[in-house]
Amino acid sequence: MAKTTYGIFKNSIPYARVGSGKKTLLLFIGGPGNGIPRGLGFSVMISGLKSLLAEYTLYAVSRKSALQEGYTTRMMSDDYAELIRQEFDGHVELVVGISYGGMIAQHFAADHADLCDHLVIAMATHKATEEGVKIDLLYADLASQGKDRQAGVAIAKALYPSGMLRGWMSVMMWLLGPSYIGRKSSTYSRDVLIEAKAEETMDTVKSLKRIKVPVLLLDGEKDGYFQAGSAQEMAAMIPGATLILYPGKGHEISSEKRFGDDIMEFVRTA
Repeated sequence: MAKTTYGIFKNSIPYARVGSGKKTLLLFIGGPGNGIPRGLGFSVMISGLKSLLAEYTLYAVSRKSALQEGYTTRMMSDDYAELIRQEFDGHVELVVGISYGGMIAQHFAADHADLCDHLVIAMATHKATEEGVKIDLLYADLASQGKDRQAGVAIAKALYPSGMLRGWMSVMMWLLGPSYIGRKSSTYSRDVLIEAKAEETMDTVKSLKRIKVPVLLLDGEKDGYFQAGSAQEMAAMIPGATLILYPGKGHEISSEKRFGDDIMEFVRTA
């Protein structure tokens, strides 16, 4: 894969840039936490999108630093709109929001869809499970204390269905914890907790009803964060939405080979 470069945009949103395509893919990454994964952690996160890198230059973005108490996922959506206007002349071809970023993308689809041509909400719905929220609160608490490896193990419980895979990935997340969390800003310890609280209080139902553009929804059938039923419910709220459920898959579907293929099919036909 082409070399990945890291930086921070003017409005303090960190990014990782990879690819050589003429089009721009803006990836709202998961969370909570505004670090960008590095090394193997980053490679795993975007592995399902590698087939797009000849056509697109991918910018993976997290959230601002120094968040104010009470910051919401809708405010984060507005931050991304500001970013596109400042850094990309008010337009990108493709926005993909995964997991925590997928929750933010629901607001973005309602409020700022004029800033992109196509929009994908993946591994996220309007209704997180109680267990998923608890895991993210625990993850944020551990990460805020610098216990990155323990935080990685906690998140593996939600990312993968129970069984041998979860056990294996718990070991991997212990090893990859620091890489997965990425480089921390000076305000990370506070920011990650604020992001977790924003997830806990998120309400996008009104936003979903205002979406007027075609949206692709991608979710795992056995996702521990967002159940298949809530994905179907969300799809019914969005006129013209296309929902694809990955049979037998949990939360971490962005590493599936077909992930990028499904997005490209949507881009070509929507």
